[in-house]
Amino acid sequence: MVLLFSGTFSLPWTEPLLLILSRFVGPLAGTLSGVVLLRLAGHLTARDALFTVVAAVPAWALALTAAASWSVGFDQADAGQRLSWFGSSSLLFLILGWVAGTVCLAIPLNSLLASRRPLPLRIMQTVLLAAPAALILGALMMMPPMLGVLGAVVLLIAAMRQGRPVPQPATAPPPSVPLTVPAANRRGMGAAALALLLVGLACAVFAVTGSIWAPGVTNSTHAMNLGLAYGAFAAIPLLVLAGGVLAPRLGPTTPWAILLSCAAMAVQGFAQLLGAGHPSQWPATLVAAALMGFAIALPLGRVVIGGRFTRIAVVTMMGLAASAVGIQLVAMSGFLAPVGSAVLLIWAWRSGNTRQPDVGNVSA
Repeated sequence: MVLLFSGTFSLPWTEPLLLILSRFVGPLAGTLSGVVLLRLAGHLTARDALFTVVAAVPAWALALTAAASWSVGFDQADAGQRLSWFGSSSLLFLILGWVAGTVCLAIPLNSLLASRRPLPLRIMQTVLLAAPAALILGALMMMPPMLGVLGAVVLLIAAMRQGRPVPQPATAPPPSVPLTVPAANRRGMGAAALALLLVGLACAVFAVTGSIWAPGVTNSTHAMNLGLAYGAFAAIPLLVLAGGVLAPRLGPTTPWAILLSCAAMAVQGFAQLLGAGHPSQWPATLVAAALMGFAIALPLGRVVIGGRFTRIAVVTMMGLAASAVGIQLVAMSGFLAPVGSAVLLIWAWRSGNTRQPDVGNVSA
Protein backbone atom coordinates (compact mmCIF):
# COMPACT_ATOMS: atom_id res chain seq x y z
CA MET A 1 0.00 0.00 0.00
CA VAL A 2 2.87 2.38 0.69
CA LEU A 3 4.30 1.64 -2.76
CA LEU A 4 0.88 2.28 -4.27
CA PHE A 5 0.34 5.60 -2.51
CA SER A 6 3.90 6.82 -3.07
CA GLY A 7 3.58 6.57 -6.85
CA THR A 8 6.90 4.74 -7.29
CA PHE A 9 5.66 2.19 -9.85
CA SER A 10 7.82 3.72 -12.56
CA LEU A 11 11.04 2.87 -10.72
CA PRO A 12 12.79 -0.32 -11.93
CA TRP A 13 13.04 -1.94 -8.47
CA THR A 14 9.37 -1.47 -7.57
CA GLU A 15 7.85 -4.37 -9.51
CA PRO A 16 10.13 -7.13 -8.16
CA LEU A 17 9.87 -5.73 -4.63
CA LEU A 18 6.08 -5.61 -4.90
CA LEU A 19 6.04 -9.21 -6.14
CA ILE A 20 8.20 -10.43 -3.26
CA LEU A 21 6.24 -8.55 -0.60
CA SER A 22 2.71 -9.27 -1.81
CA ARG A 23 3.25 -12.74 -3.28
CA PHE A 24 5.63 -14.32 -0.74
CA VAL A 25 6.46 -12.35 2.42
CA GLY A 26 2.89 -11.26 3.10
CA PRO A 27 1.17 -14.62 2.43
CA LEU A 28 3.86 -16.50 4.39
CA ALA A 29 3.52 -14.15 7.36
CA GLY A 30 -0.27 -14.51 7.19
CA THR A 31 0.06 -18.29 7.14
CA LEU A 32 2.36 -18.21 10.15
CA SER A 33 -0.03 -15.92 12.02
CA GLY A 34 -3.03 -18.10 11.24
CA VAL A 35 -1.22 -21.27 12.29
CA VAL A 36 -0.11 -19.69 15.57
CA LEU A 37 -3.68 -18.57 16.31
CA LEU A 38 -5.02 -22.05 15.61
CA ARG A 39 -2.28 -23.57 17.75
CA LEU A 40 -2.97 -21.26 20.70
CA ALA A 41 -6.68 -22.02 20.39
CA GLY A 42 -5.93 -25.73 20.69
CA HIS A 43 -7.09 -26.67 17.17
CA LEU A 44 -3.65 -27.82 15.96
CA THR A 45 -1.01 -29.99 17.58
CA ALA A 46 2.57 -28.76 17.70
CA ARG A 47 3.59 -31.29 15.04
CA ASP A 48 0.81 -30.28 12.65
CA ALA A 49 1.52 -26.58 13.18
CA LEU A 50 5.23 -27.04 12.48
CA PHE A 51 4.52 -29.09 9.36
CA THR A 52 2.12 -26.46 8.01
CA VAL A 53 4.58 -23.60 8.50
CA VAL A 54 7.47 -25.54 6.91
CA ALA A 55 5.33 -26.70 3.97
CA ALA A 56 4.04 -23.16 3.40
CA VAL A 57 7.52 -21.94 2.43
CA PRO A 58 7.86 -23.94 -0.84
CA ALA A 59 4.15 -23.50 -1.57
CA TRP A 60 4.30 -19.71 -1.49
CA ALA A 61 7.73 -19.70 -3.15
CA LEU A 62 6.29 -21.62 -6.12
CA ALA A 63 3.32 -19.25 -6.19
CA LEU A 64 5.75 -16.31 -6.31
CA THR A 65 7.66 -18.01 -9.13
CA ALA A 66 4.41 -18.51 -11.07
CA ALA A 67 3.51 -14.84 -10.63
CA ALA A 68 6.99 -13.73 -11.72
CA SER A 69 6.87 -16.06 -14.74
CA TRP A 70 3.49 -14.64 -15.73
CA SER A 71 4.78 -11.06 -15.39
CA VAL A 72 7.88 -11.79 -17.49
CA GLY A 73 5.85 -13.58 -20.14
CA PHE A 74 3.33 -10.75 -20.31
CA ASP A 75 6.06 -8.13 -20.74
CA GLN A 76 7.75 -10.20 -23.45
CA ALA A 77 4.49 -10.76 -25.32
CA ASP A 78 3.58 -7.07 -25.00
CA ALA A 79 6.96 -6.13 -26.51
CA GLY A 80 6.48 -8.60 -29.37
CA GLN A 81 9.39 -10.77 -28.24
CA ARG A 82 9.64 -14.53 -28.21
CA LEU A 83 8.78 -16.02 -24.84
CA SER A 84 11.72 -17.31 -22.82
CA TRP A 85 11.57 -20.66 -21.02
CA PHE A 86 10.80 -18.86 -17.77
CA GLY A 87 8.12 -16.65 -19.26
CA SER A 88 6.39 -19.63 -20.85
CA SER A 89 6.45 -21.82 -17.72
CA SER A 90 3.74 -20.06 -15.71
CA LEU A 91 1.34 -23.00 -15.90
CA LEU A 92 4.02 -25.45 -14.75
CA PHE A 93 4.93 -23.34 -11.71
CA LEU A 94 1.23 -22.81 -10.99
CA ILE A 95 0.53 -26.55 -10.96
CA LEU A 96 3.55 -27.23 -8.74
CA GLY A 97 2.46 -24.48 -6.36
CA TRP A 98 -1.07 -25.90 -6.31
CA VAL A 99 0.24 -29.34 -5.37
CA ALA A 100 2.49 -27.89 -2.67
CA GLY A 101 -0.38 -25.79 -1.31
CA THR A 102 -2.64 -28.84 -1.20
CA VAL A 103 -0.04 -30.75 0.80
CA CYS A 104 0.43 -27.76 3.11
CA LEU A 105 -3.31 -27.51 3.85
CA ALA A 106 -4.01 -31.23 4.09
CA ILE A 107 -2.59 -31.79 7.57
CA PRO A 108 -4.25 -28.84 9.36
CA LEU A 109 -7.57 -29.55 7.65
CA ASN A 110 -7.38 -33.15 8.79
CA SER A 111 -6.82 -31.95 12.37
CA LEU A 112 -9.62 -29.41 12.20
CA LEU A 113 -12.11 -31.94 10.83
CA ALA A 114 -11.31 -34.46 13.56
CA SER A 115 -13.19 -37.13 11.64
CA ARG A 116 -13.47 -40.72 12.91
CA ARG A 117 -13.95 -42.20 9.46
CA PRO A 118 -11.56 -44.84 8.09
CA LEU A 119 -8.15 -43.60 6.99
CA PRO A 120 -8.77 -43.84 3.18
CA LEU A 121 -11.98 -41.81 3.52
CA ARG A 122 -10.25 -39.23 5.70
CA ILE A 123 -7.46 -38.83 3.14
CA MET A 124 -9.95 -38.46 0.30
CA GLN A 125 -12.03 -35.94 2.26
CA THR A 126 -8.97 -33.91 3.22
CA VAL A 127 -7.62 -33.80 -0.34
CA LEU A 128 -11.03 -32.84 -1.76
CA LEU A 129 -11.11 -29.90 0.65
CA ALA A 130 -7.43 -28.92 0.52
CA ALA A 131 -7.13 -28.85 -3.28
CA PRO A 132 -9.84 -26.22 -3.98
CA ALA A 133 -8.81 -24.27 -0.86
CA ALA A 134 -5.21 -24.08 -2.13
CA LEU A 135 -6.45 -23.01 -5.57
CA ILE A 136 -8.63 -20.29 -4.08
CA LEU A 137 -5.80 -18.98 -1.88
CA GLY A 138 -3.47 -18.96 -4.87
CA ALA A 139 -6.02 -17.06 -6.97
CA LEU A 140 -6.48 -14.49 -4.20
CA MET A 141 -2.71 -14.10 -3.99
CA MET A 142 -2.54 -13.35 -7.71
CA MET A 143 -4.95 -10.45 -7.24
CA PRO A 144 -3.84 -6.97 -6.17
CA PRO A 145 -2.47 -6.89 -2.60
CA MET A 146 -5.53 -5.10 -1.21
CA LEU A 147 -7.12 -8.40 -0.15
CA GLY A 148 -3.95 -9.45 1.63
CA VAL A 149 -3.64 -6.28 3.65
CA LEU A 150 -7.28 -6.50 4.74
CA GLY A 151 -6.77 -10.12 5.73
CA ALA A 152 -3.75 -9.06 7.77
CA VAL A 153 -5.93 -6.60 9.69
CA VAL A 154 -8.42 -9.37 10.48
CA LEU A 155 -5.61 -11.61 11.75
CA LEU A 156 -4.18 -8.77 13.83
CA ILE A 157 -7.52 -8.09 15.53
CA ALA A 158 -8.07 -11.81 16.12
CA ALA A 159 -4.61 -12.10 17.68
CA MET A 160 -5.25 -9.15 19.99
CA ARG A 161 -8.61 -10.50 21.12
CA GLN A 162 -7.62 -14.14 21.54
CA GLY A 163 -7.42 -15.28 25.13
CA ARG A 164 -9.01 -12.13 26.49
CA PRO A 165 -11.82 -12.87 28.94
CA VAL A 166 -15.21 -11.59 27.89
CA PRO A 167 -16.28 -8.94 30.42
CA GLN A 168 -19.40 -9.96 32.31
CA PRO A 169 -21.74 -7.15 33.33
CA ALA A 170 -22.49 -6.89 37.02
CA THR A 171 -26.20 -6.61 36.37
CA ALA A 172 -28.46 -7.77 33.60
CA PRO A 173 -28.28 -5.45 30.58
CA PRO A 174 -31.34 -3.37 29.82
CA PRO A 175 -33.66 -4.72 27.14
CA SER A 176 -32.73 -3.76 23.62
CA VAL A 177 -34.81 -0.90 22.30
CA PRO A 178 -35.01 -0.47 18.53
CA LEU A 179 -33.85 2.80 17.09
CA THR A 180 -36.81 5.08 16.55
CA VAL A 181 -36.90 8.34 14.65
CA PRO A 182 -39.70 10.89 14.99
CA ALA A 183 -42.20 10.84 12.15
CA ALA A 184 -41.36 14.39 11.08
CA ASN A 185 -37.65 13.51 10.86
CA ARG A 186 -38.45 10.36 8.89
CA ARG A 187 -40.50 12.32 6.38
CA GLY A 188 -37.79 14.95 6.02
CA MET A 189 -35.10 12.28 5.65
CA GLY A 190 -37.19 10.45 3.08
CA ALA A 191 -37.75 13.63 1.07
CA ALA A 192 -34.04 14.47 1.20
CA ALA A 193 -33.13 10.91 0.16
CA LEU A 194 -35.54 11.10 -2.78
CA ALA A 195 -34.07 14.42 -3.91
CA LEU A 196 -30.52 13.05 -3.60
CA LEU A 197 -31.56 9.93 -5.51
CA LEU A 198 -32.80 12.05 -8.42
CA VAL A 199 -29.68 14.21 -8.37
CA GLY A 200 -27.42 11.15 -8.19
CA LEU A 201 -29.20 9.47 -11.08
CA ALA A 202 -28.91 12.67 -13.12
CA CYS A 203 -25.17 12.81 -12.45
CA ALA A 204 -24.74 9.15 -13.40
CA VAL A 205 -26.72 9.61 -16.60
CA PHE A 206 -24.69 12.70 -17.45
CA ALA A 207 -21.46 10.80 -16.90
CA VAL A 208 -22.51 8.10 -19.36
CA THR A 209 -24.42 10.08 -21.99
CA GLY A 210 -23.43 13.72 -21.46
CA SER A 211 -21.10 13.79 -24.45
CA ILE A 212 -24.06 13.17 -26.77
CA TRP A 213 -26.38 15.98 -25.78
CA ALA A 214 -24.70 18.35 -23.30
CA PRO A 215 -23.28 21.58 -24.80
CA GLY A 216 -19.68 22.37 -23.97
CA VAL A 217 -18.76 18.72 -23.33
CA THR A 218 -15.94 17.84 -25.68
CA ASN A 219 -15.91 14.03 -25.42
CA SER A 220 -17.09 11.07 -23.35
CA THR A 221 -14.11 11.31 -20.99
CA HIS A 222 -14.95 14.94 -20.22
CA ALA A 223 -18.57 13.99 -19.55
CA MET A 224 -17.49 11.14 -17.29
CA ASN A 225 -15.22 13.44 -15.27
CA LEU A 226 -17.95 16.04 -14.84
CA GLY A 227 -20.63 13.49 -13.95
CA LEU A 228 -18.42 11.77 -11.39
CA ALA A 229 -17.39 15.12 -9.91
CA TYR A 230 -20.97 16.28 -9.42
CA GLY A 231 -21.92 12.83 -8.15
CA ALA A 232 -19.15 12.96 -5.54
CA PHE A 233 -20.32 16.38 -4.37
CA ALA A 234 -23.92 15.11 -4.23
CA ALA A 235 -22.79 12.24 -2.00
CA ILE A 236 -21.73 14.64 0.78
CA PRO A 237 -25.25 15.41 2.10
CA LEU A 238 -26.09 11.72 1.72
CA LEU A 239 -23.19 10.81 4.01
CA VAL A 240 -24.36 13.37 6.57
CA LEU A 241 -27.86 11.87 6.59
CA ALA A 242 -26.50 8.33 6.80
CA GLY A 243 -24.26 9.36 9.69
CA GLY A 244 -27.27 10.57 11.63
CA VAL A 245 -28.92 7.18 11.18
CA LEU A 246 -25.85 5.08 11.96
CA ALA A 247 -24.44 7.12 14.87
CA PRO A 248 -26.28 5.17 17.62
CA ARG A 249 -24.88 1.92 16.24
CA LEU A 250 -21.33 2.92 15.28
CA GLY A 251 -20.43 4.81 18.42
CA PRO A 252 -18.98 8.22 19.28
CA THR A 253 -16.43 8.20 16.44
CA THR A 254 -19.21 8.44 13.83
CA PRO A 255 -19.06 12.26 13.43
CA TRP A 256 -15.32 12.09 12.75
CA ALA A 257 -15.82 9.23 10.29
CA ILE A 258 -18.53 11.21 8.46
CA LEU A 259 -16.28 14.28 8.39
CA LEU A 260 -13.45 12.26 6.84
CA SER A 261 -15.74 10.62 4.28
CA CYS A 262 -17.21 14.00 3.29
CA ALA A 263 -13.68 15.37 2.90
CA ALA A 264 -12.88 12.36 0.72
CA MET A 265 -15.85 13.11 -1.52
CA ALA A 266 -14.86 16.77 -1.79
CA VAL A 267 -11.29 15.88 -2.75
CA GLN A 268 -12.52 13.27 -5.25
CA GLY A 269 -14.90 15.79 -6.83
CA PHE A 270 -12.00 18.22 -7.17
CA ALA A 271 -9.86 15.46 -8.71
CA GLN A 272 -12.52 14.70 -11.30
CA LEU A 273 -12.92 18.37 -12.17
CA LEU A 274 -9.21 18.48 -12.95
CA GLY A 275 -9.89 16.07 -15.81
CA ALA A 276 -8.26 12.91 -17.07
CA GLY A 277 -4.57 13.27 -17.76
CA HIS A 278 -4.03 16.08 -15.28
CA PRO A 279 -0.88 15.38 -13.24
CA SER A 280 -2.68 16.10 -9.96
CA GLN A 281 -5.74 13.93 -10.57
CA TRP A 282 -4.27 10.61 -9.43
CA PRO A 283 -2.53 12.07 -6.32
CA ALA A 284 -5.81 13.75 -5.34
CA THR A 285 -7.65 10.45 -5.82
CA LEU A 286 -5.13 8.73 -3.54
CA VAL A 287 -5.70 11.41 -0.88
CA ALA A 288 -9.45 10.85 -1.16
CA ALA A 289 -8.92 7.08 -0.87
CA ALA A 290 -6.82 7.52 2.28
CA LEU A 291 -9.44 9.77 3.85
CA MET A 292 -12.14 7.23 3.05
CA GLY A 293 -9.98 4.42 4.44
CA PHE A 294 -9.61 6.15 7.78
CA ALA A 295 -13.33 6.94 7.77
CA ILE A 296 -13.96 3.20 7.50
CA ALA A 297 -11.38 2.33 10.16
CA LEU A 298 -12.48 4.76 12.88
CA PRO A 299 -15.75 3.01 13.84
CA LEU A 300 -13.93 -0.35 13.78
CA GLY A 301 -11.47 0.90 16.40
CA ARG A 302 -13.85 -0.12 19.18
CA VAL A 303 -13.10 -3.81 18.52
CA VAL A 304 -9.39 -3.24 19.21
CA ILE A 305 -8.27 -4.30 22.68
CA GLY A 306 -5.28 -2.59 24.28
CA GLY A 307 -3.95 0.69 25.57
CA ARG A 308 -4.30 4.05 23.92
CA PHE A 309 -1.04 3.78 21.95
CA THR A 310 -1.95 0.28 20.76
CA ARG A 311 -5.41 1.36 19.65
CA ILE A 312 -4.05 4.39 17.79
CA ALA A 313 -1.37 2.31 16.06
CA VAL A 314 -3.78 -0.44 15.04
CA VAL A 315 -6.45 1.99 13.82
CA THR A 316 -3.78 3.79 11.79
CA MET A 317 -2.77 0.53 10.13
CA MET A 318 -6.44 -0.34 9.62
CA GLY A 319 -6.97 3.02 7.93
CA LEU A 320 -4.08 2.44 5.56
CA ALA A 321 -5.37 -1.04 4.80
CA ALA A 322 -8.93 0.17 4.28
CA SER A 323 -7.61 2.72 1.79
CA ALA A 324 -7.50 -0.20 -0.64
CA VAL A 325 -11.28 -0.31 -0.40
CA GLY A 326 -11.41 3.47 -0.32
CA ILE A 327 -9.93 3.66 -3.82
CA GLN A 328 -12.82 1.65 -5.19
CA LEU A 329 -15.41 3.64 -3.22
CA VAL A 330 -14.21 7.09 -4.25
CA ALA A 331 -13.66 6.04 -7.86
CA MET A 332 -17.24 4.74 -8.12
CA SER A 333 -18.82 7.29 -5.79
CA GLY A 334 -20.79 8.94 -8.58
CA PHE A 335 -22.55 5.64 -9.30
CA LEU A 336 -22.73 4.43 -5.68
CA ALA A 337 -24.41 7.60 -4.40
CA PRO A 338 -27.79 6.83 -6.03
CA VAL A 339 -27.66 3.33 -4.54
CA GLY A 340 -27.05 4.78 -1.08
CA SER A 341 -29.88 7.29 -1.55
CA ALA A 342 -32.23 4.48 -2.54
CA VAL A 343 -31.26 2.47 0.55
CA LEU A 344 -31.83 5.49 2.80
CA LEU A 345 -35.18 6.17 1.11
CA ILE A 346 -36.31 2.57 1.64
CA TRP A 347 -35.19 2.73 5.28
CA ALA A 348 -37.17 5.92 5.88
CA TRP A 349 -40.24 4.44 4.18
CA ARG A 350 -40.06 1.15 6.10
CA SER A 351 -39.44 2.94 9.40
CA GLY A 352 -42.54 5.03 8.82
CA ASN A 353 -44.62 1.97 8.01
CA THR A 354 -43.36 -0.22 10.87
CA ARG A 355 -45.93 -0.43 13.62
CA GLN A 356 -44.49 0.71 16.90
CA PRO A 357 -45.39 -1.30 20.05
CA ASP A 358 -48.04 0.06 22.34
CA VAL A 359 -46.10 1.18 25.40
CA GLY A 360 -49.21 1.14 27.56
CA ASN A 361 -50.04 -2.46 26.72
CA VAL A 362 -46.43 -3.52 27.22
CA SER A 363 -46.39 -1.94 30.66
CA ALA A 364 -49.68 -3.57 31.54
